Amino acid sequence: MARTRRGAVAALAAAVALAALTGCGTDGRTARGPGPGGGAAGPAAVEPTAGQSRLLERAEQVLIGRCMANRGFRYAVTEPPPAQRSFPYGLDDVEWARAHGYGGRDDRAAEAARLADPNQRYFHGLSARGRAAARTALMGASPVGLTATAPTGTTLTASPDGCIARAERSLYGDLAAWFRVKVVTMNIRPAQEAKVRADPRYAEAVGAWAACMRAAGRPYGSPDDSRAAAAAFARELPPDRADAAESALAVAEATCATGTALSRVSHALDLSYGDEFRARHRGDVDLRRRLQNAALPEAERVVPPSDRPDDAAGGTAPTRASEKAGTTGTTGTTGTPGKPDGTTPSTDSPGGPHA
Repeated sequence: MARTRRGAVAALAAAVALAALTGCGTDGRTARGPGPGGGAAGPAAVEPTAGQSRLLERAEQVLIGRCMANRGFRYAVTEPPPAQRSFPYGLDDVEWARAHGYGGRDDRAAEAARLADPNQRYFHGLSARGRAAARTALMGASPVGLTATAPTGTTLTASPDGCIARAERSLYGDLAAWFRVKVVTMNIRPAQEAKVRADPRYAEAVGAWAACMRAAGRPYGSPDDSRAAAAAFARELPPDRADAAESALAVAEATCATGTALSRVSHALDLSYGDEFRARHRGDVDLRRRLQNAALPEAERVVPPSDRPDDAAGGTAPTRASEKAGTTGTTGTTGTPGKPDGTTPSTDSPGGPHA
């Protein structure tokens, strides 16, 4: 139940954000096994540091840019936006709520940055035929050829022929394996959060929270309901008044979350189900890390030293995937201009509602 940004996918940056993994989705009910490396004995692979992960992301963008240039299109390498906090089970940080509300101001700033993205502007400047051709160059003619089933049960497909696929193949070698482990690991958290929300203990805690909210004059049955009310403020009030009303409601939500069992129960359930999902997908998590580590020498060849993150060589404590990409609590996307990761970002490490 974190903030989700569902802007129209009408420009290149948005297309990129959705490109690799949202080509086609169906509701599958049988999750695929771990595949290569799944369940294998031996020490777990070391997770890349935050700097190494950024190096891989930068290399992927550079390779995409080269490929797009060869196909007659421009593609700028851009910096990812800063990650935003997410509260999937109800906002439970009173000070954060007082400062940010539900993040409406942050979302407006992020949308402005998205519209200013050079890839966005370039894509808007193309004709309808040019946009279609650029999309084909980037993503392939149709989302057929790569298939993986996420822990949520959804099957995702993508093309192995566009510049995204070409870049990932250059870095990771086995494109099918990379696509599969990326789909799985990036969707562990959405599956984990769905289990928490379906747990009767969470429902009971939400009931106690709702009683607290009613006593405060906020008759909402769930944090989803209060979030919807805050969204209505943005539609119906001028920005300043909407921000003030949103912040007041967010503070009430957080106060009731921490004053009842909701915060405590949701954190405990999140950790428990997180352990369960990470154990279930340990092979895929490990294979993703191995592929990333093996790709680092190629990334160093692709990215000039002057363009590398300061900590790309290591030395920084590993950062959870959710912290590297940002998280959403439902099925929204995290816009990373120029980066082709499009499924709901997730984490393969322990993380509570704020991960």
